[in-house]
Order: sequence, then C-alpha cells, then structure tokens
Amino acid sequence: MTSQENTLETASATLQAAQEAVHVARRGLTAAIVNAYQAGEPVARIAERTGQDTTSIRNLLTATRTSRQR
Repeated sequence: MTSQENTLETASATLQAAQEAVHVARRGLTAAIVNAYQAGEPVARIAERTGQDTTSIRNLLTATRTSRQR
C-alpha cells in the first residue's frame, strides 16, 4: 500500500468518526431541547439559546412528539 492510499483511508476513517460525533451531538441537543421545553421554557427562548429559528425548534418538538408535562 502506498502512502497516498494510506492517506485516503485515513481521511475516510476521520470523516466517518466526525459524522458519528455529529450524530451523537445532535441527539444530545435534541434531548436538551426537549427537556428545556418540558420544563416550561418558551420555544422562542430555546431557539435564541441554540442559535436556531423557532420553526426548527417547533418541527423538532413535533417530530419527537413532545408536549409539556405538568
């Protein structure tokens, strides 16, 4: 195997690891958003804190079938 082939495989493995890390981070953010909403935090404030828009937050909450638990 040449150095160039090794570099390609290394880059591919690095990309795969990064994609897995992004997936884990998204799950964590989703859980944090759901928890904040269920604790009574307004969608607008969650959006502000996460740098997302309110539509994205509402869509996420709908996709996770989240409602406020009181």
